[in-house]
Amino acid sequence: MIKLLRKSKVQRRLMISFLLLAIIPLCTFGFLAYHKSNEAITSKTTTFVNDILRLLGSKIGTEVAKYETFADQIMLNGDIQQALLRYNRLSDLDISNIHKKFEDTVLSDKFWLFATIKTLQILTNNGQVLYDYGYEEFTTEDKQRIFAQAKQNKSADIWTTAHTTAGDNILSLSRRIPLSYGSGETVGFVIMGIDEELFSQILFGSINMGQGSEQIIMNDAGEILTSNNHLFQSDQDLEANRTLNHLINSRMETGTVTLRAEPYFFLNTHNEVLHWNVISLIPQAYLNMGSVEIRNEMFFIAVICVVVSSLFATFISVSISTPLKKLVSGMNQVMRGNLKVEINDNHPDEIGYLSGKFEAMIEEIKLLIDRVEQEQAQKRGIELQMLQAQINPHFLFNTLSSLKWTAMLSQADSVSNGLGALAELLRSTIVQKNERITLGEELRNIKNYVVIQQIRYGMSLQVDVQIPEQLLDTQVLKFLLQPIVENSIIHGLSGENMEPRITMTAELNGEVLKIKLSDNGKGMSAEKLQEILQLKDNHSENRLANIGIGNVRERIKLHYGDLYGLEIWSKPDQGTDVIITIPYISTLQEDSADADTNCG
Repeated sequence: MIKLLRKSKVQRRLMISFLLLAIIPLCTFGFLAYHKSNEAITSKTTTFVNDILRLLGSKIGTEVAKYETFADQIMLNGDIQQALLRYNRLSDLDISNIHKKFEDTVLSDKFWLFATIKTLQILTNNGQVLYDYGYEEFTTEDKQRIFAQAKQNKSADIWTTAHTTAGDNILSLSRRIPLSYGSGETVGFVIMGIDEELFSQILFGSINMGQGSEQIIMNDAGEILTSNNHLFQSDQDLEANRTLNHLINSRMETGTVTLRAEPYFFLNTHNEVLHWNVISLIPQAYLNMGSVEIRNEMFFIAVICVVVSSLFATFISVSISTPLKKLVSGMNQVMRGNLKVEINDNHPDEIGYLSGKFEAMIEEIKLLIDRVEQEQAQKRGIELQMLQAQINPHFLFNTLSSLKWTAMLSQADSVSNGLGALAELLRSTIVQKNERITLGEELRNIKNYVVIQQIRYGMSLQVDVQIPEQLLDTQVLKFLLQPIVENSIIHGLSGENMEPRITMTAELNGEVLKIKLSDNGKGMSAEKLQEILQLKDNHSENRLANIGIGNVRERIKLHYGDLYGLEIWSKPDQGTDVIITIPYISTLQEDSADADTNCG
């Protein structure tokens, strides 16, 4: 089946897949059906809830009017006004008589209200209690807050929430009491505490909007006065209260709101008389229950279609993905350095064509790598030949001139030593063509070079070699250490240093060899050090060859890679330390590698 599919073009296979996969139109149809059913339910719910909230608003107005009418009777009572006006001149007997008269004339026909009124207080302007009725009291904090609000408000009644000392929720109605004659100045206040639980039952007892729904009454200050299930309280759920106030201030009448991470259907009506907002919150989960059956049926049909479509899609996708995975696997192997990858895909489609071109590219890469390796080998050979040919003629002339004058002044011993050292040095640099030598041979070249320099400058330079004998057969690049010793003599040890010394040590850490050269010279500044590293100090008449420290660093990276190199530490008057890091290659390892190459 897969081979049959591979005979067709990828585009044709994809078109067949898209035709067979009918899930997209099916899902679209299901979504639209589900969405339309939800819209219908939401529309009917909105109409129903609006009607309920209008009735509830009328009921709220009727219920609130009972308490405000009672407050009107207290406010307009002349005896109460006079008692508040001359409160400080009243005796206890006077206050007792006022209480009795007030209860006989005002409270006698209002005692039925005290089923919901928990406390009633009549206060003077200074907060002194003229009359206190009820079986519970406001908390001190709430009493002070309500009294302060009543004093600030000059006209309207103030409805707010409060708590009793027993911890019960109550609604507070406060109003100022002005004189009915004269200036109409305020002489006191009436504060009424209404049982919030009973008030809620009276309003919402016959209303059921569904499981988890909530009906809320908020005053003009954005405070939740009461609700049927008490899911949200102003002083306990500040985030929900802020959200509801934001919706009210934005004049949103209906929509969706998220409270406590649960979405609700939100509907709000405004009472123009009381300036209150009556809000209904119905959980979206409850509203969507009516469309669950439609959703389940659509889901069942969709599952069947997905299964059938998936079977066809699997055959088609496998015919595309399998050769692609094989091609990607081959590419990953090439990235890891394996150029012996074979795809063997001869199918007449686009992927087969791509696989063939990939194999052709691998063959081309192999040819390019071989060519680069040959060019690099030639480059290194030419580089070594050029280095060997760069013996400075001025150096030879100056050295021979020094030997001449030394022979005239010293009876030939130093001449013999100097000529021997020069001969060995020239033999190593010019006659021997090897690119690499042993560390021991490099140290002998340094020894001969130092002998010549001692004769030239008459210095008593000491070279202290502290390298373990087992490391002397390490393969190193020719002219690896000599330019560094030369740099120490030219830049660091010239001058007034009476005991110039160069110390050489070596340390083997696994497969990494670190060689350290230290001198006790005058050191150098950061600027001079940068100049040396940037190959600006290579050409000098006093050098054996035009190879500086910068050249040494570049040669190390060229031959061994960027993991290896050369580091210099130097400060004026503190000497110089040079650390060379190279891979450890013994003579035996080098011979074994050469033998393997010859066998191959």
